[in-house]
Amino acid sequence: MTCPRFLVAVIVFLVTAVAQVGAQADATCTGISKDVSCKKCRDNTHKCMPGEVPVDDWLIATAKQQRELQIDEPWNRLQMLDAHNGYNTRAWGYGVNDTCPWSPPNPYPMDCNNYANQEFSFTDLLNMGVRAVEIDNWFCFNEMRMAHLGSTIDLECSVYDRLFSDGIKEIADWINLPGNGEEMVKIYMNEKFDQGNDDSVNNPLRDYMGERILTPADLKNTYGGQWPTPRQLRKAGKNVVIATGSTAGSGEVYPHGGVYIHKIYWEDLQMRYFTSYPQCGTKNLTNALRYYSDSTHYGNSTHLKHDGPTNGAGVIYDFTEFVKCRVQYPATDMITPDLIKTALFTWAEGQPDAKLTKESCVWISKTDWRWYLSNDCSTKLKYACQSTTDPDDWTVSTSAVSYDPSSDACPTGYKFSVPQDGFRHQKLKDASKDNSVWINTTPWLPNGAGTPSCGQLMSLVALLVCLFISNNFY
Repeated sequence: MTCPRFLVAVIVFLVTAVAQVGAQADATCTGISKDVSCKKCRDNTHKCMPGEVPVDDWLIATAKQQRELQIDEPWNRLQMLDAHNGYNTRAWGYGVNDTCPWSPPNPYPMDCNNYANQEFSFTDLLNMGVRAVEIDNWFCFNEMRMAHLGSTIDLECSVYDRLFSDGIKEIADWINLPGNGEEMVKIYMNEKFDQGNDDSVNNPLRDYMGERILTPADLKNTYGGQWPTPRQLRKAGKNVVIATGSTAGSGEVYPHGGVYIHKIYWEDLQMRYFTSYPQCGTKNLTNALRYYSDSTHYGNSTHLKHDGPTNGAGVIYDFTEFVKCRVQYPATDMITPDLIKTALFTWAEGQPDAKLTKESCVWISKTDWRWYLSNDCSTKLKYACQSTTDPDDWTVSTSAVSYDPSSDACPTGYKFSVPQDGFRHQKLKDASKDNSVWINTTPWLPNGAGTPSCGQLMSLVALLVCLFISNNFY
């Protein structure tokens, strides 16, 4: 028996309502920026505690869908949303006395200070969908720490700065949570000078991540120097890549013996040099780029020392164009769930509005160029067609036909497919000639998983109603 769609809609509403009640902001969170939320803050700093940022289920699922579309792309072509100086966060005591407003007016007030690059912890950034994080590691006070030092900005390493091992453990703890074990994670170590102390770096990597790391030896001996795909890495039980580069201008890299750490394999560029699609800055079909931001600001009433948003690297406030251009690592500051939403190009918000099954059919609407689950697979639309020799080459079928994943409606040399990244999604849009299109999501649909009965759904409704009443009235 097929349940009416309104019943599914009721469940979606109740799940959302219960989740929102459970995710109400902590009234003591007076030390966080506007337009963000946190369920629990520290008593002393009023900054958000790790793991306490509410992230809605739609964002989590849609971001994961986009990552899974890349499962057969080589590692160096994967797009990973990146946290610039991800360790330098108010959640862990960096910049707890910052006074600059975020999001900033243009420019910041000259006499404010903003030392932190992030509002939230590694844990929260990863929960939101970030999959690349940057760490500046410095050996000071007899420990390898995470600190914001540089050759031209005289910030200091402090005995209160977190240990490098603490940062690696936090990332590893997140990976070890149920459901996260196959998520691909990149760690960029921006080490500006040769500090030695190799054991202080290698031992935490070994102890907390160990066999999960794709080492330089693995890359050379197992994959012949060619970057593997997420599918290959999962088969090998690996999902972490660590690479190092220097922004101090020396051109040197310090991989601490090359046991776990690769040399930088991308070009690091300031965000202000990026241009929107189709120019895409210096991005082309083959190079690997990271465009990074800077939200920091140091000054007083008479002297402005540094302002990242306006006369520094600039800040990414919207990921849309970076996703269209397939920039591998768009790296920005002050990341929030709303910012992550700007990177999503697949499901429209609230979609899919019913449970996916192996018979589901999905289309892209010409109106907003987002994915929708169809309730009528006999609707006649053109097909999204990908070249069998050049995956970046897209066209649409000549005729509009009903949905059939085995259809031969695509022209010779093309196959019915789905765009694997934002660049290909945009190429399909360019080729669509303002038509809505069917896309072939068959590989990402459930393998015949049974749907719950109406009786099971009604039981779930009853449970959710009880939870909703309990949360609101008792």
